[in-house]
Amino acid sequence: MVASQSNLVHRAPRPILGRVDEWGKVLLPLCITAADGFELEIEALINLQFAGALFLPDNLLTTVGWRCLGARRVLNGDHIAVVSQYMGLACLVGMTPNSTIVLGGSQDAVIGQKLLTGHKLSIDFSNGQVILEPSAVA
Repeated sequence: MVASQSNLVHRAPRPILGRVDEWGKVLLPLCITAADGFELEIEALINLQFAGALFLPDNLLTTVGWRCLGARRVLNGDHIAVVSQYMGLACLVGMTPNSTIVLGGSQDAVIGQKLLTGHKLSIDFSNGQVILEPSAVA
């Protein structure tokens, strides 16, 4: 019984490591789960003007078999766009996948403010490192 209890030791969440690409885009790894259970890791651009969680390309979402819930108008930065809504499992790499409503229609995978809530984002442009870690609880 003691050996099995060692598996229950609480470990602090590990920081998620990303990168700054050659065009200056800040990227983090994202994991999406296809309808058949296959996990796909992609890089997503961080856009702090986007208040939602995730924006992914429609062709990617239909390819992995996510269910389309319909369309809606959303404010994206400084303009209004009509986008599709999908439901599926997604998370930042190293975190537990959650059922997530994702907006479709973007050319790039985009992470917004909602997915970053509760985390500290550090960007070191000199060496191209991005670190996302849980915020310290006071």
